[in-house]
Amino acid sequence: MSRIILMAMVLAVTVAGCNRFPDNGLQINSNLLPDDGCLVRGNQEERLLRGLLDTSYRIDGVPRDYVVALGLTSYLVSNALEFQGEQNNIQVDNFDITILLPDGSKPDLGGLANPYRVTTSAVIPATTPGSVGSTEVGAATGIPGNYIDPLLAVLPEEQRSVVLDIRAGGTTFGGFSQRSAPFRWPVDFCDGCLLACEAENIAESCLPGQDVWPWCPAL
Repeated sequence: MSRIILMAMVLAVTVAGCNRFPDNGLQINSNLLPDDGCLVRGNQEERLLRGLLDTSYRIDGVPRDYVVALGLTSYLVSNALEFQGEQNNIQVDNFDITILLPDGSKPDLGGLANPYRVTTSAVIPATTPGSVGSTEVGAATGIPGNYIDPLLAVLPEEQRSVVLDIRAGGTTFGGFSQRSAPFRWPVDFCDGCLLACEAENIAESCLPGQDVWPWCPAL
């Protein structure tokens, strides 16, 4: 009898000391394309295939941040009871990002932090057994503007591209932490490729100077 009690105590200590769910409970699945109203939805079909940043678009000479709107999926199953609220809703509040070169190595950014953490805020509801998971969107700075010029200084002219290794992190309403597997997002740099003052939708550019949105110095 004492052995059974001891085993139960060890199990209780092990469970109580664990503050993580398996990492496959939270995943990043895409970088989403905002609609004409600059809105994104976790379950939308419109997705970007790869990133593009026009480094000639600057504000007071300073490069703009490259922004991401990441599709998030939670596979944590609801555990709500009549006498207890839902604990498996998860709030994603940060992304850990590492900038990589196309060969997988890390560039020398002259003392800038790499990896670095950026903040976001998205609450993903718990899902039900057998479902495809619950979705939400987490928007954040993918590449800070002050990283752009150090990156341009080390990238060869013939291959101005980087890969963002992104891991989402958050905490369930029950207090368990979660860190996703890496999502890798390629970003190409160009100089003036999105400068298009004659574009019909220039005034409606959601994020001018990146991905599919044109920009114009006069606007």
